[in-house]
Amino acid sequence: MHWLWDEAWIRPGVAIFIVYLFIYWAYQIFIAVRGAWSPPPLPPAKSFHRFAVLIPAHNEEKVVGNLLESLIKQNYPQNYFDIYVSCDNCQDKTAEIAKSYNVNVLEKHDTLHIGKTGNVQWALREIPLENYDAVAMFDADNLVEKNFLAKMNDYMESHPKAQAIQGYLDTKNPDDTWISRSYALSYWYTNRFWQLARSNWGLSAALGGTGLVVTVSCLKTIGWDLKSLTEDLEFSTRIILSGSRVHWNNEAIIFDEKPLTFWASRRQRTRWMQGHYWVLMKYGPQLLLQWLKTWKIQYLDWLFYLLSAVTTVVGFTILAVRIAIGSTWNFGISIWPLWLASGLIQCAFNVVMGPSFYWGKFTLRYIPDILSYFLYGLTWPPIMFYAAFLSRNQSQWVKTDHTRDIGVSDVRAKEKALNIM
Repeated sequence: MHWLWDEAWIRPGVAIFIVYLFIYWAYQIFIAVRGAWSPPPLPPAKSFHRFAVLIPAHNEEKVVGNLLESLIKQNYPQNYFDIYVSCDNCQDKTAEIAKSYNVNVLEKHDTLHIGKTGNVQWALREIPLENYDAVAMFDADNLVEKNFLAKMNDYMESHPKAQAIQGYLDTKNPDDTWISRSYALSYWYTNRFWQLARSNWGLSAALGGTGLVVTVSCLKTIGWDLKSLTEDLEFSTRIILSGSRVHWNNEAIIFDEKPLTFWASRRQRTRWMQGHYWVLMKYGPQLLLQWLKTWKIQYLDWLFYLLSAVTTVVGFTILAVRIAIGSTWNFGISIWPLWLASGLIQCAFNVVMGPSFYWGKFTLRYIPDILSYFLYGLTWPPIMFYAAFLSRNQSQWVKTDHTRDIGVSDVRAKEKALNIM
């Protein structure tokens, strides 16, 4: 291993990557600082937009009822939104449950184009889009805060040029297992210091696959002929390449169910990374070219994001090699204790800052979760490495099972009890 590390053709490349890594992380920290600024409250809108609410579903009988219940109770004029449940080859009672709520049920029986990307594409052809101003999309396991559509309407009136808006992605089951807790901590931090931070800088947020609103004019201009397993990432990239950006609405809140086990999480994250690599390979060169042509930071910022998986895998590979050969820094300190300490410090920052901003007060409640959160972080590089070899496959959809049969009132009641502590 020593001889490989000392090869003349290896060392310059490693040095260049370390410089890139320093620039990358310095940039990310600089951007994240703006997450400390809360956005101003949205002024109430004076008019109403018409929404088509789309729910792509496949065998979701255990959870779809609670989502529909939360949508029906929206604090928004009922005649200004219609709900569509697109049942993709459902073999359970998803369609029957949806029909019992008197919403529009679209039943897809095409077994050749299964998965969410194809389901949404098919449903958008079935919905009379000319009757609406925008489409709101939710996964069947979600719960929607009662003011979601109202807050999206407020945002659209305040930002008439916004073509795509991502709502706040909360977690409906943060305390089920250490995996769901790690997801929640990750999302609380990302919502604030990635999504909101970029919004405050005027950069693009990222569509999260659910809890989003896209204008009909945007759908007609850009289209939904997407090919990847991560349709949200691909569509976000297309929007940015069109010269626009994804907006972030901190006040439009949904609750998403997170996996309960490591293996369910591994399958989900592998699918995410498969799509991530594919989008990088297809659109990365275009982003670089647009940046070189215009020098607009939004293109470089998104390219950095698409490169994040490659950056992580290469960085951990170099670190693993240096640890394996017993390398030290020039001043004689071993690498792995420094790496371990920096990782734990970063985790401590995440499990304090994210929840503190989430709860609106400083809290150390999640300090005991530092080690499990650190372990969750360690599982990412192997998943990213493995997914790189699967990236050519963008047709095999692996569904994440959803089972948490709870409503918005249950989530809020538990949050209220925790916030008193």
